[in-house]
Amino acid sequence: MVMWIRTYDEARGLWQYFEGDEEGWVLRQVDLRAEDGAPVTAASLAEVLRFQERADIATMSRYEQRYGLVAEGRLTGWEDAPRAGAISAEEFERVWLDARRTLGTTAPPPDMDR
Repeated sequence: MVMWIRTYDEARGLWQYFEGDEEGWVLRQVDLRAEDGAPVTAASLAEVLRFQERADIATMSRYEQRYGLVAEGRLTGWEDAPRAGAISAEEFERVWLDARRTLGTTAPPPDMDR
């Protein structure tokens, strides 16, 4: 079952939103600066893997500059983190779409569909 969570990274001053699969692997991630709500990450594992499989380094670099990367590893122990909690799929989608729009466009960078 897919899960959606929000955590706060006090050291980095970021609200982090995660969509994780049934095993806890991050599928999509959004990081928002706590001070102003500006997005700094809105990355998708499926998109990243597509570029890696094609060894498309130029497009991967453009993607990473625009959207960042998803966290490596599983979502474990988040329940014990201060200011963390489950969120709805709708809340995650709203944050995701707003972040993608703000970071440039909802469409992929050039050459992403090749």
